[in-house]
Amino acid sequence: MKVYTLASFVIPGALTLLLTACGAGSTAAVPGAVAPQAQPLGGMRVFTANRDGAGLLGFSTKASGNAKPAVSIAGSKTQLSDPDSLAIDAMGAIYTANDSGTQVQVFAANAKGNAKPKRVIGGSNSHLGPTEGLLVDPSGNLWVTDFSDAAVTEYAPGAKGNVAPINTIAGGKTQLSTPVGMAMDSHGKLYVANIGSDSIVAFAAGASGNAAPAVTISGSNTKLSHPFSLAFDSKGRLLVADESSGVLVFAKNAHGNAAPVANITGFTEAAGVAADAKDHIWVADFGLGAIDEYARNADGNATPLRQITGSNTTLDGANYIAFQR
Repeated sequence: MKVYTLASFVIPGALTLLLTACGAGSTAAVPGAVAPQAQPLGGMRVFTANRDGAGLLGFSTKASGNAKPAVSIAGSKTQLSDPDSLAIDAMGAIYTANDSGTQVQVFAANAKGNAKPKRVIGGSNSHLGPTEGLLVDPSGNLWVTDFSDAAVTEYAPGAKGNVAPINTIAGGKTQLSTPVGMAMDSHGKLYVANIGSDSIVAFAAGASGNAAPAVTISGSNTKLSHPFSLAFDSKGRLLVADESSGVLVFAKNAHGNAAPVANITGFTEAAGVAADAKDHIWVADFGLGAIDEYARNADGNATPLRQITGSNTTLDGANYIAFQR
């Protein structure tokens, strides 16, 4: 079980993940956009932040069993000690931050081995982190949760160094409480997982400052107990990797004290979730050291369609799931 502190120091992807809807502070509109985390399968890799292995791992989406990773990014030049968040942009660039980090490292799409980040975002002007949640929208804006200060900050595409955010969502009206993973729906609403209040809040596109959420999901019917990572499938269903409850699947436009339509169980600690183009549900199991793929209609203690696990995988503390073309 990961331990959260409010000490100085990170982001469901999900991910935050490749192909998300427009960010809450962005000006681009996304009418008719496809749900954010649905990914084409051909030639795809599935990445995870391998926290206790001090690096990032990428596997072919066709890999199974005790498979070696196709990509491993680790070593002293990477600046990675315990990466605990992950996002991939539309060009395949990889974003990550160490556990409770106050910097985001950005790697080239083809990075491997002991590679230097192509840029690093952080510093006193950035007000970045401590974080455990990242998301990149289609405009290239980077979103970062700050679990200590109950805030979400947004950075311009290509941001580098000690830059100020272009938008901040924070304040009592936001209901942010130890925010971690994020996802965006096809209308640009920013969904945020609150570990501090066992809830999910969503902000309308364009939200800024001390904005009240447009949607709140909380209550005993939701089964939310430790929500960590969020994603959407192509039908608009909200997928929640909850470290205590497993994977909770909510109907499109769920709100209030809504019961999930499915609850996939049997994980040691679900800490990452994403949906592919077939709406298969991919899950990072932090405690087991595994990546699982499930059918779109999986429920209960379902058998995965495939599982990547074993000594060859070097999986050790898998957090978040993101796809890369």
